[in-house]
Amino acid sequence: MRVRRHPLLRTVGWLLLAIVAGAAASARAGNAFEERVGALTGYWLAHSANASQARVLRITNVIFAEPESVVLAGFYGPPAANLAEARDITARPEGAGIALDIVAADGARTTLVISAGYRMRATVKHPSGKGSALRFVRAALPEVHRFIAENPQPSARAGRRAAIELVYIGADDCTLCRGWEAAQLGRGRLESSAEWQHLRFTKVKLATLRAAFRVEDAPERLRPAFNDMIAEGLQIHGVPSFVLLVNGTLRAHALGTASYDTLVQAALRAAVREKRAAERS
Repeated sequence: MRVRRHPLLRTVGWLLLAIVAGAAASARAGNAFEERVGALTGYWLAHSANASQARVLRITNVIFAEPESVVLAGFYGPPAANLAEARDITARPEGAGIALDIVAADGARTTLVISAGYRMRATVKHPSGKGSALRFVRAALPEVHRFIAENPQPSARAGRRAAIELVYIGADDCTLCRGWEAAQLGRGRLESSAEWQHLRFTKVKLATLRAAFRVEDAPERLRPAFNDMIAEGLQIHGVPSFVLLVNGTLRAHALGTASYDTLVQAALRAAVREKRAAERS
């Protein structure tokens, strides 16, 4: 015997199917947008002849995603030894592209527009009230390091009588530290380089690689500078670590030998070039 379904039951059934289908379509759309935003992970660099107008963007990961809004974690600001963590980065659809609404560490707001072909542009406001149009390009970390090293903020630029100091933080039970010392000190590359005669080198040894760095570990004359740098966001976690100072101002900081090569060594060479050029002028 055939059982006839009540028309109301059929209507409810169709409604449920429509709701499920709509939810599935929304989820697919949301996943697709999240995947597009996720492809932005990494470093983006906007070049400028003026270091204070250049910008570095680093997207690290997705924090939270909705169909038309994705919250991201990352860093944004002028190229500097300490790239500031953004307060908020939110991605939303912008036509066929993506818009990133960024609240920088200092509260400044910027919107970056990314085209469907992942070309990123923005107009950045500066303290003077003027704006500059910037074009961001995807960059590898060594390229970002080189730009930071060669385009310092004015306070970290080396003049005629600049005091350039490299602080090396290591430990005797650290294999990487011993390897760096063997390669760079004594007859190694650093002490044999042309930059060595313009450099004050300070070695700070921790009791063990597992010990946390404390300001008290640094020479007393450097403690005020380290206190200031830590208050401004410098984090020294692990060894070998390197801190390059110009007149007591942070020029570059790195953890590990790879970042020493791509950032600190490049910044040291650039600072010495600046000092020698000032001396010749």
